[in-house]
Amino acid sequence: MRLVGVLSVVLPWIYVVSASKPGLVNTNVIRTVDLQGLPFVREQVGVVVQNEHDSKVYKTYTISVPMDKAPKLSQLSVHERKSGEELDVSKETVSGDTQLYRATLRRGLQPGEKLSLNIDYLFVSLVEPRPKAVGQSEDQSWLWEDQSLVASVYPTRKQKTVVKTRGDVLRFTPADAVKDGRHSVVFGPYTSDKSSRVEVGFKDNREQMEALTHGREYFVSHWANDLNVLEHYALRNRGPELSGGFDKVDQMVSKYMKRRDNLVKTLLVKVPADAREMYFVDEIGNVSTSAVSGRRKGEEPFKVLQMRPRYPMPGNWNYTWWHGYSVPLDRYLKISSAAAQPKHLLRLPFIGTLAGCASQEGELTVAMANAQNTAVRAYELRVTLPEGARDIDVKLPFAGQALLQPTKYYFDSVGRTVVVITHENIAPEMSSRHILVSYSYAPLTLWMKPAVVAAALFMLFMLASTASRMQYGLTPSSVSKPAGATTKSKATKKQAAAGKTE
Repeated sequence: MRLVGVLSVVLPWIYVVSASKPGLVNTNVIRTVDLQGLPFVREQVGVVVQNEHDSKVYKTYTISVPMDKAPKLSQLSVHERKSGEELDVSKETVSGDTQLYRATLRRGLQPGEKLSLNIDYLFVSLVEPRPKAVGQSEDQSWLWEDQSLVASVYPTRKQKTVVKTRGDVLRFTPADAVKDGRHSVVFGPYTSDKSSRVEVGFKDNREQMEALTHGREYFVSHWANDLNVLEHYALRNRGPELSGGFDKVDQMVSKYMKRRDNLVKTLLVKVPADAREMYFVDEIGNVSTSAVSGRRKGEEPFKVLQMRPRYPMPGNWNYTWWHGYSVPLDRYLKISSAAAQPKHLLRLPFIGTLAGCASQEGELTVAMANAQNTAVRAYELRVTLPEGARDIDVKLPFAGQALLQPTKYYFDSVGRTVVVITHENIAPEMSSRHILVSYSYAPLTLWMKPAVVAAALFMLFMLASTASRMQYGLTPSSVSKPAGATTKSKATKKQAAAGKTE
């Protein structure tokens, strides 16, 4: 009994001591928020983490993303600062009001060791216009707000936040922050664990667009050596709303005085240099207010499709349309004969580019077409392979899966396969990445469609021929005649025969 009493006192004390042993600790954290590429917000968190446990070795590092920012997260990557090597990051469960991610270290962090990590975030549409409504040619101002302390599951001893803007800083909260020049504000350093709300208001007159939904479809045709591209957009201007209504006079004045206003008037799309048969259609019908610029010299040549919506787009206005074009298939398709069965390798751009422009058509430049000012919230890519394609394999430029859907088009016999890829919060870097679709396609399969069409035409010809030989209605032999009329006709025939004999 005495031993039980001693254990009941000693064991809880041992548990408290072991539980109070520190583990990983963030000794210093520096967060840099880059607002110079809106509507994309880049955050880099440099952290020095130390293992202060007596004996435990840590092989992973947990990252916390607040739930109010998690739906707008586009990319998350972790690098070791000394070696520059990127670590594997996996998404974990939600803990309270944070989404957890886990980074696997290259080697276990021993007791007493320190490690410097760079955590890079990319958020989409994180800032909002303040005020929400401005005049047609007034300056636009935006508000960035967040917590003063970086969310973390580990205790943090010291940290600070640096916010860099593209336009002039107009205001910031709290007042003890330090304004570093015209475009930078420094919060901290903080040594306590009590977080507060920090804000930065700044001026930025550049266009910010947001594609609520964006779909791109590829249609592969071996018979015509054609790759047809179709893009759907539901676009919104993220700028502040228009107060006081639209003024045409103010628009003309701002064109020559300020060279800009808050109305997006032109949409610029970069297309391949050999694109042909381009079109631009919205919910009403064909839109004729579009043009194509010349090819760019140097680098990789391309064209710029200039599409002018039916109306200028003020802030918070939407516009829905679709456009398309065709390019030669052999530019994107290669045939590999390394294996016993030849493989068709289709390398396609994952997503295209779109830029909104408030300038007039005569002022458009290639730099405006290269402006990355359109964020894509929900994206779907569909690749319709030719009929008869099999052994399909898809390689993506990111972690994800491709769905294979069977479908049928006109005059299809066995049907074809559609590769479907979905993604959210597209990063600008995605426009330079490609997907690789490999499949087997027998040479005789190319004649499947003409054979089906020829068989259908032959069947139609046979049906028409059979229908033309059929008689509809009553035949002459089946018509009933009076008895007298029959006798009279026979007598007439006999008299005619007697006359011929004479």
